[in-house]
Amino acid sequence: MKQRKTGKHLSALLAGSLTAAVCFGALPVIPASAAVLLKAEFETTNDSFTGRGGAAVQWTSDRFYTGECSLFVSGRTAAWQGASRDASSLMKAGQTYEVSAAVLQESGETVSMKFSMQYSAGGTTKYADIALVDAADGEWAMLSNPSFTVPEGATDLSIYVETTESKTDFYVDTVVVKGAPSVIKKGDANGDLSADVADVVYLAKYLITEEESVEAGADMNDDKIINAVDLSLMKNAILFPPPAPEVNISGDWDNYQETASNLKALQGGLLRIGNTARVREKIAKAQAGEPVTIGYIGGSITEGGSSTSPDKCFVNLSGNYFKNTFGTGNNVKFVNAGKAGTSSVVGNMRVDKDIFEKNCDIIFIEFAVNDQGGARFQKSYESLVKKCLMQENEPAVAIITMCKGDLSGNEDWMVKVAENYDLPVISAKGAISKGNINYNAEFGSGDNLHPGNGGHQIMADCIGYYYRQALRSENADETYEIPTTEVFGAEYANNHLVDITTLPNFNAGSWTRGGDGSFNYSKNGNNPLKFTVEGKGILLLFKSNSSGMGTVNVNVNGKTNKVTSNLQWTWGGQDGDVGYYQPNSETLNVEISSADNGTFVLYGIAVIQ
Repeated sequence: MKQRKTGKHLSALLAGSLTAAVCFGALPVIPASAAVLLKAEFETTNDSFTGRGGAAVQWTSDRFYTGECSLFVSGRTAAWQGASRDASSLMKAGQTYEVSAAVLQESGETVSMKFSMQYSAGGTTKYADIALVDAADGEWAMLSNPSFTVPEGATDLSIYVETTESKTDFYVDTVVVKGAPSVIKKGDANGDLSADVADVVYLAKYLITEEESVEAGADMNDDKIINAVDLSLMKNAILFPPPAPEVNISGDWDNYQETASNLKALQGGLLRIGNTARVREKIAKAQAGEPVTIGYIGGSITEGGSSTSPDKCFVNLSGNYFKNTFGTGNNVKFVNAGKAGTSSVVGNMRVDKDIFEKNCDIIFIEFAVNDQGGARFQKSYESLVKKCLMQENEPAVAIITMCKGDLSGNEDWMVKVAENYDLPVISAKGAISKGNINYNAEFGSGDNLHPGNGGHQIMADCIGYYYRQALRSENADETYEIPTTEVFGAEYANNHLVDITTLPNFNAGSWTRGGDGSFNYSKNGNNPLKFTVEGKGILLLFKSNSSGMGTVNVNVNGKTNKVTSNLQWTWGGQDGDVGYYQPNSETLNVEISSADNGTFVLYGIAVIQ
């Protein structure tokens, strides 16, 4: 990444570059080739990799080369089966790329691992070798090719990791593809797929021959040459963008004409608009130049799962739309509190720190894919919604319901919560169905769970459409009152995570402190973890997985409840459950002990007031 110059230094550089550029005259476009087109680290999703043949793929925290997760490939019945990803949008025929991936196998012997490409040419499926490595047992090895050239005439590209003979399971991590972008972005001079001040500096240096190459995106006027005119146009476009449109909430949006190519998708995506009083007040606050913060809480989709970069996640896209449309400069911020593998059960406990401490004015809640049915999720979800509405700064709250490839999810019962509290619902299923959108080709990422760049953009567009519709006079509401009725129950709304060690009469018993601050149950004894607290009950935050995890007995004032961490859908991440609840607050004497031989990792306790 080139160092950015600001202030007087940047001005002097640009002025000098303009002079030098005029002296040197026009220069040809020499494409750069250092852009990172793909960096799949599998921290939150499969990063659009799918199983090839009969192989299964799933991101996991069991092994990793970088970060904390990798992709586990299993169930292989032939050497050619492995982990595959579509590459047609990344790579082009005849172009050269730097390609690499880390691999690990634990078969007990050395295995020949292979990075390959499948493509079509002349109506025939063909294959090309990218890299080969002999991977020793239990050690990470690198499949790397610094100069792989895609065959001429190749279409329908996919890259995949396989073996030459072995059928063993293996792990893949940190898949990287570098090269010239297949799509030209106007204003991108340095090949980093964005247009910002760094591109202005880069182009200035190119014009005085301090850089050897430049991306075609630097040709601002499309005349096939690079000169001072392009630098001037780029400088004006990036350093001096046009001001945000003058808008207000008094009716200017009534005559706004939607120009979206698929208006039906936007209309279907706004499943219900709900009461608009709070969101209109927050928009007016932003327009007045006051600070406004937008918070997004959810699972891996919110975190950015399967978008190729953070700026392509619906959080950044919709946050920037609000900032550019209603903000007056830098008064609008947004917070991404997405956490992979988590449900609203966990969200209800962590929202204090991740959203409320940031004083968020608008809060989007997205758990429709990670939540399941039943009281544990439904009560936690409604408690989270009500907890957000009850905050002193009266935030606007909106529901986002994502869906899987078959359009399934938990929208049906979440809409009931939205209807009770008169909240907006931005629906992926509605956008896809009403807009006649092909999930695999236009919305999904390839893993049937997460949206790709297209899906993230569609959801961001639906959020923008919601803002615009909320500002129309016909949808205006002057006040909002939190209803006293509940759908599934919101008795866990007033909960707060606490430091267990600070509670009265705390005693760890046979529990040992983990390196991450959690308490890991020790099988050397069964002395319970003890503490005393004032409240109506407690929620347990713990590590969960579908195998190997244990159950605990939670004894409160002589009454025992079992809580298991052997649960699906969390993939070794955080989950939670009610340890104990009663309608009235009193002193609770709590003892937590193991009920079986499984592992139980306790991350925290939330007290219900």
